[in-house]
Amino acid sequence: MKKLILFLILSILLVGCSNSNSAKGNNTGNGDENTLVRLGLTGSDSKVWNHVKEEAAKENIDIELVFFDSYPIPNAALNSGEIELNAFQHYIYLNTEVEQHGYELSVIGETVYAPLGLYSKKLEGLDELKDGDKIVIPDDVTNGGRALLLLQANGLITLDPDAGNTPTIKDIENPRGFEIIELSATNIPATLEEVPLAVINSGVATDAGLTPSQDAIVLEEVKSGENSYINVIVARTEDKDNKVYKRIVELYQTEATKAVIEEDSKGSLIPVW
Repeated sequence: MKKLILFLILSILLVGCSNSNSAKGNNTGNGDENTLVRLGLTGSDSKVWNHVKEEAAKENIDIELVFFDSYPIPNAALNSGEIELNAFQHYIYLNTEVEQHGYELSVIGETVYAPLGLYSKKLEGLDELKDGDKIVIPDDVTNGGRALLLLQANGLITLDPDAGNTPTIKDIENPRGFEIIELSATNIPATLEEVPLAVINSGVATDAGLTPSQDAIVLEEVKSGENSYINVIVARTEDKDNKVYKRIVELYQTEATKAVIEEDSKGSLIPVW
């Protein structure tokens, strides 16, 4: 009886091993068996990654989309080996997490950029802005800092260079006396009826019925590898050269994927390849 029980246990373990073919080593995913890659995202759905998943399946790469409802979880899950990749964050967020938690994670590809924009229902251009006018910006540290940098890039204010990527109102030199108002990002579109200029996140602008590529007076500029707010695909550092993972990046960075992004985001996301 003991031998029979031992035989059954071994059989179950062997079956389990044979069904968990993961993307380790130099496996390219083109063999007879599917290679499973668990990819962490935030939210509950992704048309873009579902498209990539379908394309990968043609090459026997089985991408399992794993959704998380909190930003800190996907990096912790990746670092601990619960997933193989994630794609939900920009460089600054990743670098902050790595510094704070000691994660050994590396960028293996860039995806999209969600630019902030300067919006107005009262102005045709920034040259119509008057001294002392009100400007609304997001009140969170990351996007508030980005908003101030965007205002500086367009010659409206000057910032203390020591403030880096996260300047605050305290770092402003404001010779034209603009009244800069901080509000929750989601509440900013409604202020366009009252204030001459507002800085709005692309996703928030889209939710408010705006098309960033058409309705913004100015959008943040982006160049691959030169902007800390570009979103990225991340792997454990030990796996950054994995051929399967690199192939997934290649399948993402195609014209077909770009078309899905542009249709789904209505101009709020800009592909960077």
